[in-house]
Amino acid sequence: MRCRPQVVAGARANRRFLGRVVSYLAKECGIRQFLDIGTGLPAPGSTHEIAQQIAPDCRIVYVDNDPLVLAHARALLTPGPQGRCDYIDADVRDVPAILGAASWILDLERPVGVLLLAVLHFVADLDHPADIVAALARQPAPGSFLAISHLTADLAPGPVGAGVAAFNMLVPTGLVPRTHAQVSALFAGLPLVAPGVVPVTQWRATGPCPGPVDMYGGLARSHWERP
Repeated sequence: MRCRPQVVAGARANRRFLGRVVSYLAKECGIRQFLDIGTGLPAPGSTHEIAQQIAPDCRIVYVDNDPLVLAHARALLTPGPQGRCDYIDADVRDVPAILGAASWILDLERPVGVLLLAVLHFVADLDHPADIVAALARQPAPGSFLAISHLTADLAPGPVGAGVAAFNMLVPTGLVPRTHAQVSALFAGLPLVAPGVVPVTQWRATGPCPGPVDMYGGLARSHWERP
């Protein structure tokens, strides 16, 4: 925050992006299942609250590998009476474990909204984030959707780079900001929902656009058929 104060606005904008994505998928696309990977600490406006307000029968599975997040999840993540809400302790890089556990709650033969919001910038290039996305996009039924938001240094390379360096000195899981081209490439050619990969403040927003933030976001529809 000292290096790049806009990180606070970026976190809030990412949360609003989550709300618009989930609302769009539940209202306009009929999605009734969500897999939210890298959910972070529970907060107002979580995926299950938004989705189940629109369609009470929605099912949501949260995934994280932070013990503090899981402790809060057990206490606070409560579904509506008609839906279901559960959580999995798993790492985003272990796709088979995530999908295996999620299949106990979600029907992967039906479309799923997969959310990878503010999590892939914790995945180093050596761990092949694009392969993670491809694996997550291929397994659920065709007609599923995949949303990504991701840190970038495009707008302010110096301040963001300094902030990332300071963060990475303190936290074992380092941050990797990526360019617009790199974030777009993570979708691996999946057809993007308009307006494509844009700053999260601009994705299907209504009203005046807030100031710039260092996060790109986008939503794509899976068109892959299973082997």
